[in-house]
Amino acid sequence: MSLAQLRRSLLDQGWTVLWYALGVVLYCELIVALWPTVKENSGLFAQYIAQLPEAMTKAFGIADMTRFEGFIGGEILNFMWPLIISVFVIMAASAVVGGEMDRGTFELWLSVPRSRVALLSAKLVAILAGAIVIVAATVIAIAVGAAVAREALDQRGTVAAAIVLASFPVCVGGYTALFSAIFATRATAAGLAAAITVGSYLLGIVSGLSPDVEWLKYFALTTAYHPQRALLDGTVDPLEVAALLAIGLAGAIGSLLVFRRRDLAV
Repeated sequence: MSLAQLRRSLLDQGWTVLWYALGVVLYCELIVALWPTVKENSGLFAQYIAQLPEAMTKAFGIADMTRFEGFIGGEILNFMWPLIISVFVIMAASAVVGGEMDRGTFELWLSVPRSRVALLSAKLVAILAGAIVIVAATVIAIAVGAAVAREALDQRGTVAAAIVLASFPVCVGGYTALFSAIFATRATAAGLAAAITVGSYLLGIVSGLSPDVEWLKYFALTTAYHPQRALLDGTVDPLEVAALLAIGLAGAIGSLLVFRRRDLAV
């Protein structure tokens, strides 16, 4: 891995990571501010949830919303957070190769006396570091919000949720980087990665509508992504996390192999 490339990549995305982290923190605190009202009307809220279709509650991960952890999981971690982190990761990972091509700096980039694998792996590590910063900002914001709201947040649940959250951007970033190496254009890589991510989420929803299409859940990333459950129970399903990490790792390795072997000269 090229340390010079790593430093450059970290600096290039520094402000982007900062703004995403601040945005996540502000959003978390905004949602936490609604918790006292929800808690005061927990009975009515539970009745409303009970009347929702089972497919909807499964799709949006609505479970035990009368507890602080369940409320945070349902309102932040299950839907909005994956959307936010996906935008960051897709935009960053789609540019690892395609960005250099689009800017016309590809030949200059490869003129550095380091291997292609070393250069690209440094970019991937920088994206991972950025995602981890956003995950940490999320967890800290939730912990601070819980303290302000005078809610006891189990440390095991916080750690478990952080592990699940971190596995998601690894997965999305892996296949996005692979598309960037294959197509060498940022727009194509980002568009394809976004389509797969959104399509996967829709498959997760459809799979809960009928037993006849339940098999579609095996093609949905949300099947292995349960941060609300981790925050509530303090447990992590190792198979689910391993599945997300495996997809991300396979995509990252694939991107390195493709980038090393193919002729991308312009």
